[in-house]
Amino acid sequence: MKAPSGPAWLRWRGAVQAASFVFANSYFLRGWKGFCYPGLNCWACPLANFACPIGALQNASISAPRALAGGASWWAIIPIYTIGTLVFFGALFGRMMCGWLCPFGWLQDLLGRLRKHKLKLPRQLSYLRYAILVGLVFVLPYYTGQPWFTKLCPQGALEAGLTQPLINPELRAMVHEFWYLKQVILAAFIVAFVFFHRPFCGVICPLGAIFSLFNRISAWQIRFDAAKCVDCMWCVRNCPQGLDPRTQANGHDCISCLVCAQCPYDAIYSAPIWAPARSHAGKADEHAQATQP
Repeated sequence: MKAPSGPAWLRWRGAVQAASFVFANSYFLRGWKGFCYPGLNCWACPLANFACPIGALQNASISAPRALAGGASWWAIIPIYTIGTLVFFGALFGRMMCGWLCPFGWLQDLLGRLRKHKLKLPRQLSYLRYAILVGLVFVLPYYTGQPWFTKLCPQGALEAGLTQPLINPELRAMVHEFWYLKQVILAAFIVAFVFFHRPFCGVICPLGAIFSLFNRISAWQIRFDAAKCVDCMWCVRNCPQGLDPRTQANGHDCISCLVCAQCPYDAIYSAPIWAPARSHAGKADEHAQATQP
């Protein structure tokens, strides 16, 4: 088996994920709290610099009934800035933020290394995140006035639920059943991260659901060169999502982490959507050489 190939910068993904976590939670840019960070990062974290886009969408849903009752039009209650930010990043990169920038995605990658052989979740469960996006981010907050996804979010339980009571003793008296429920949910996911391929990304995350809508049309794409593939299955064994990148890259489950682009035979690569496909001239000879013992 040949060593992983691809551009050298692909090997820096872990460092980029770590830097993204520090950048989003360094405290020094707290004046930018109104900017939505394109990853799941709790804005209630004491060190958080930016807003959580899911939290912003929830707040818009919660405030909408009161605004409508006051005579506002439907257009006036649409969170144009938040949606525009998500569309901007999604149109450029699809779910690449999930694979490169999301702090909770990084945690899943780190814990996932503790067990090499992962269990597989039914692929149909991946559609649950769209129901969570609609139900817990839009519908229930609109009708109940409560931020339901935030109440249950394991990322919030980790970054804010554990830290805020520690540094603010006056908040400890406000701890109630939802705090304990969130910690139980967090603990369950931490265990799941070890045994499954990024289960929160694959099944639950509403932010990933939004970005996945852009995966097949985003400016940056993953491409498969069948002429170079020798069916070594390296990409399948190493995909953090447990996918077959030969057929499922750029699909709604793909997080565009580009791990598969390190294919030892250079059969998978990334390129702008407008770039022409690689020339196949001479690839038959390359394929023959690659398959020789």
